[in-house]
Amino acid sequence: MHVEYINPFVLAATSVFKTMLNIDLKMNKPILRNSRVSTGDITGIMGLVGDAKGTICISFSKEGALFIYQSLMGESHDDLDAEVVDAIGELTNITSGQARKELEKAQVNLKAAIPTVVVGSNVELHFICALPIVSIPFNFSVNNGHEEILHVDFSFE
Repeated sequence: MHVEYINPFVLAATSVFKTMLNIDLKMNKPILRNSRVSTGDITGIMGLVGDAKGTICISFSKEGALFIYQSLMGESHDDLDAEVVDAIGELTNITSGQARKELEKAQVNLKAAIPTVVVGSNVELHFICALPIVSIPFNFSVNNGHEEILHVDFSFE
């Protein structure tokens, strides 16, 4: 894993959440994970290929995903239904696009696959790259004052 790949994902997540959702993300210390298990209840996954190959995953708790959907669409849902799944897939796509735009500035060109969204906790994910996985946890507040955690996980070789 190249260290220079971290900042584009930090910039992308914070920019997308501020611009599209008016949510300020608070980044916590990045960690290296050797676990292949998803960190949330719903995870957007996207493969990337080109000058490097890798995977980006964006995981939310159920409550966090429902809050994101409400912030994005202006309507609330009680469960992780097809519309919420679609919104998380699109948010994964947009975040990936922003990160790839930043990586292009460093002469790293990547193409993205269509995002896949997995619903369920502790889902085993097999990244196309070698471990470890860089996980960047972010906190954000939902309407009830509860702090939610968003994980942006990625791995490249």
